[in-house]
Amino acid sequence: MGGGLFAETFMKINLVVSREYDQNAYCCFDPEAKEGVIIDPGLNCDGIVSFLNTEQIDVKAILLTHGHYDHILSARRVSDYTKANLCAHRLELPVLEDPAVNLSIMRDVEKLALRVEKQLEDGDEIRFGNEVFRVIHTPGHTPGGVCYYNEREKTIFTGDTMFWESIGRADLPLGDGQELMRSIKEKLLVLPGDTIVYPGHGRPTDISHETMSHRRIE
Repeated sequence: MGGGLFAETFMKINLVVSREYDQNAYCCFDPEAKEGVIIDPGLNCDGIVSFLNTEQIDVKAILLTHGHYDHILSARRVSDYTKANLCAHRLELPVLEDPAVNLSIMRDVEKLALRVEKQLEDGDEIRFGNEVFRVIHTPGHTPGGVCYYNEREKTIFTGDTMFWESIGRADLPLGDGQELMRSIKEKLLVLPGDTIVYPGHGRPTDISHETMSHRRIE
């Protein structure tokens, strides 16, 4: 199912939700340049392709926040359709390439051993139209987990690192709970409070709200 357009800023954000696991895929695009990126093409390939067909977006990159199967199941098909490179942090390769670690081996889906065309590092920039996303490495949920931050638009896409009043799991293969909390405190909660958080599952939130939520937990 589709979630429609969220943002009323220069950049537009279209949400495509997968019924299974309530997983969020995002198409972020510059409406004037008609250039964009896809973040975490998971279980709803048809919804993503339908939106791209309707809006005629030139996809410049497919950005993966991490390598669990529910976030990457459609990645290769969307990449083949758009001719855009798959991008992930270099430390995420052991997750992407191993069906036992990306959990696809445990599910009734194709067994995924996904290779990316572009390996990212902390601080890298992805540009499309007049927009710039900065890569923030946030290990913990997985070793190469990242968030994509647009400073001008005050938006960040956090995958499974942080949700509304919650955080990602650290009990899955290669997870590290202490590292996850360190990533959240030192790299996410230091951002401006009015930064909108678009997570990999569930509803959006903002940094101010999550800062207060984490204080209550502590």
